[in-house]
Amino acid sequence: MRFSIWGGAFFYSNAYLSSNSMKLERLVRLQFIYCLLGILFNVISLYLLSQGNKALTPTEPLAGIVVMSIYGLFLLSGKMRQIRLYRVLMGLAVAIFIYSGIIKHMISLSQSPEVYFSIGSGVLAIAINLFGLILNLRAAMGRFS
Repeated sequence: MRFSIWGGAFFYSNAYLSSNSMKLERLVRLQFIYCLLGILFNVISLYLLSQGNKALTPTEPLAGIVVMSIYGLFLLSGKMRQIRLYRVLMGLAVAIFIYSGIIKHMISLSQSPEVYFSIGSGVLAIAINLFGLILNLRAAMGRFS
């Protein structure tokens, strides 16, 4: 795998997505880590709101926790090796999270950064969701053994 500063993320993710060397068990484990990161991020947002602060992002934290919990249920299909169902659900996850987890935050950060706790919290939300997107694309495309 080649990684360069210019466009390195593209080359890294392209090489990462094109390989079939990852075992399904490892892929699902990484997806569960993404799920837990998403839940934790929203729990922290909920805590900040309860203390009278701004949430980390404009996403309603309870809604974020519910969505990530449902996503966690989707992952059970991979854990149970129901491959067709798993791939369809991961395609659905890609469609949902690419907009709500990445595009929406990029637009909001550029147009209304004041709705975020900080620029860093917005960037972190995008980074977490990019991690999940790469895993979910890999799953939806069947790039595992």
